[in-house]
Amino acid sequence: LPETKRGFATQISASKHGNVIAYCNGRFVYIRSLESPKVTIYTKHLNRVNAATISPNGQWVASGDDMGQVYVWGTDRPDITKNEIKACRKVNCICWSFDSKRIVAAGDGNPNRAKAFTYDSGNSCGKVDGHTAQIISCDWNGKRPFRLATSGEDMCVAVYDNVPCKYNKEFEGEDHTKYCNSVKYSPDSAFLATAGADGRVFIYDGKKPADKIKKLGGPKKGHKNSSIYTMVWSPDSKMIATGSADRTVKVWDVETKKVIKDFVAGTKGHEFFQVGLVWLEKYLMSVSLNGSLTFWDFDSEKATKRLCGHSAQVMDITLSDGVLYSVGAASRMTKWDMKTGEGTWFEGSGHKEKCINAIGTLKSGKLATVGLDDMLRITDPKGSDWSTEEIPAGGYPEGIATGNTSDICAIFVAQGKVTVVVDGKVTATLAVDYKPCCGAFSMDDKTLVVGDEKAQAHFYDVADGKLKESSFKSAGVHGGDISAAAYSPDGKLVATACKKKKIHIMKTDGEGAPLNSFGWEYHQAAINCMAFSPDSKMLATGSMDESIIIWKDLSEFNAKQRQTIPCHVGGVIQLIWLDNSTIITAGKDKCIKVWKL
Repeated sequence: LPETKRGFATQISASKHGNVIAYCNGRFVYIRSLESPKVTIYTKHLNRVNAATISPNGQWVASGDDMGQVYVWGTDRPDITKNEIKACRKVNCICWSFDSKRIVAAGDGNPNRAKAFTYDSGNSCGKVDGHTAQIISCDWNGKRPFRLATSGEDMCVAVYDNVPCKYNKEFEGEDHTKYCNSVKYSPDSAFLATAGADGRVFIYDGKKPADKIKKLGGPKKGHKNSSIYTMVWSPDSKMIATGSADRTVKVWDVETKKVIKDFVAGTKGHEFFQVGLVWLEKYLMSVSLNGSLTFWDFDSEKATKRLCGHSAQVMDITLSDGVLYSVGAASRMTKWDMKTGEGTWFEGSGHKEKCINAIGTLKSGKLATVGLDDMLRITDPKGSDWSTEEIPAGGYPEGIATGNTSDICAIFVAQGKVTVVVDGKVTATLAVDYKPCCGAFSMDDKTLVVGDEKAQAHFYDVADGKLKESSFKSAGVHGGDISAAAYSPDGKLVATACKKKKIHIMKTDGEGAPLNSFGWEYHQAAINCMAFSPDSKMLATGSMDESIIIWKDLSEFNAKQRQTIPCHVGGVIQLIWLDNSTIITAGKDKCIKVWKL
């Protein structure tokens, strides 16, 4: 989902035919299809990206970041970078000329707050000056002669004529009493509209911007002094849609100056502030402050679809009855449709806006989650609401392990505890002299393995919800924190992995000696996760080296029989098997991917 920031507009762009949208999150740019689950990611930026805009011809994308770097790259081939330009100190917004040959990147800097240049050679198209504070919006008109409009935190709107750009001194652009958050030319270039934090929209003559034509909104009209963050024209240039802090999107008839459609995103909370807008062929799409994308139907004035997911780090994933669920740092639990790639959020307070560290599936199919509120919640996935019952974890939860034959789970608490919960009740809290990091139950739930930060794997016998130290000991030597552990579905093998890249596999009925002599050490960075295939014939491991390795020989333990798959920029966080030939992964790029082996 798009990354949003309170008090600021979120720049989102659509292709000419409206079947693809582009938006930013972190240092990545996402090209998302609205017709399929396909998502393309551009990863060349080294800093947070603030703007990404698709060219009118649909062939190119221009994106700009916090350090003022602008990259021009192919929509269908993000691996091909057409051009790289240093525009200013920081880029806030980007716009293309109607012929897809010129770009303006604007933001902050000294002395230059914006740069106009050709997309292929980077040659200057004039000087964009006149602002005394950072520029927060820019737009080019749709036909010759060229005209460019910008707005800034100096509460002024500036207009530049022709190419090379020349500042229009006749236009004062000081009608707004607060920041002008958006400037947009109508598609036919007849009008220039500006929308601001004062809740007003001003419309000027597109050819002679010094002539103000109309004012929309005010203290008693429209958004009633609520900040307008975003604005977009209808394709026929007869209507304007505005998104505001009053949690609504309003559609204005330019001729009558009246609101003709009123879309209400929510009634409470700042998460429904409308901060981004795109007018598609059939729908109006808005971006809420929580990152969700809402498609509005004009006839019913209701949402026809809402795309949910993660705008912050994905922390963990699990399957329940074949359905995928994920949790993240933004305190959201998402249910996924594997065919369409669309997600649905669970409603309710959940973990009280705290990061959710881990999720697991109990025998009954219920979902167990732990978060930074130091609580365990057990939620029924058949509903759409979070469980309201809170079970104390006993401290900061590093992770969770769930049972296979009963509704038992173990919470690994950073303060040196392992908390056992059976059927929603705490049955044991074992104090240990180490920091538990991860763990897993055996297939019969009679044994629990716990990995610590001292490179040791501890085994416990489980009976009646209590833990007792097991006679089984691991003879494998890890060089760092144990970060992952797993039992094979047939119950014959147990594996552990550490942040020093080493993997040990042992027989559950043996003496703990590694079957893969000296351990496997083929990842290039810390291992975060591991899981056996449903038939127990393969082991998959995910690492911060941005890849997963499929270990295919678990009989002779020949390390050469492996397959390495590059997965996620920044590293792999979690992986699970859907079936013997399909793996689902979650990564630092805030994406969930499905891989067919």
